[in-house]
Amino acid sequence: MINDIDLTPTCTFLKVPGKAGDLQVRAWGDEKTATATVLLVHGLGAHSAWFEAMARQLASHGFRVFAYDQKGFGSRGNEPLISYKEWIDDLTGVVAELKQICLAGDRPFFLMGNSMGALVVMAAAQQIQVDGIVIYSPGFEGFPGTFTLSYKLKAIFSALCAPLKEVRLPYSMDLVTRDLSVRKYLANDEIKKMAVPGRMLTELLKLSNTVVASLKTVNVPVLMFTAGVEKIVNNAVNVRLFAKLQAPSKEHIHMNEAWHDLMFDPQVDEVASRSASWIQSKIGEIKKTCLSSPET
Repeated sequence: MINDIDLTPTCTFLKVPGKAGDLQVRAWGDEKTATATVLLVHGLGAHSAWFEAMARQLASHGFRVFAYDQKGFGSRGNEPLISYKEWIDDLTGVVAELKQICLAGDRPFFLMGNSMGALVVMAAAQQIQVDGIVIYSPGFEGFPGTFTLSYKLKAIFSALCAPLKEVRLPYSMDLVTRDLSVRKYLANDEIKKMAVPGRMLTELLKLSNTVVASLKTVNVPVLMFTAGVEKIVNNAVNVRLFAKLQAPSKEHIHMNEAWHDLMFDPQVDEVASRSASWIQSKIGEIKKTCLSSPET
């Protein structure tokens, strides 16, 4: 366990063409020597800078790591979201562009989704050709004591009557992380979003319902991490859905002492290391398959 999570920026930036203009993408690691590409997708209220500690450690394992701000968050906080499908379109577009403008298309490509980002990743899983998926504290359903029925009804009512009116998220940063240095960082983070338009919340609910209803089969290996101290997403639903999921291989790692946002937990080094080991094992399997395949 580490005592402090260093969120000092070490990334570089590159521009990736998007439907509404160029997207600014954060990048870590050596493009020429990386053994795999990893794309991180953030959660509700978050943005790509929150991945700094996790991405830096993944890069130290020899990966080229990228992260971008989803529509409506971070540097794109002023972009209005009309449909949850725009989040999926963003992801599919970024993957396609990274494979063209970088060496990403010539090496294994892995998606990582955190909380709401896990929903977006799983929703896009059948549309994107990748070699594996890692999801952290997936937001298939909100924790019932936090995302109460009355809160959901309020969000729906707000979306119907005043879709652009912002609704406060039903939790504070105290439920996101136990790390006091991160809480201080978040308190000074001017582009985090603790309130979002009512329309966005209803689109998130639609996304959740769509993924839960359709999440039956994915054609790549999947690794899921869950946190033991969890009051933002519903772990019981996560475990139940994951048990039913059909995939070439799947693994569930439960971090008993960790809090919801594993990117911000004192165990982030262990999370990164175990994620990297899993990716490396999948790279080994890919190489074995290539070596055993008959030449065409």
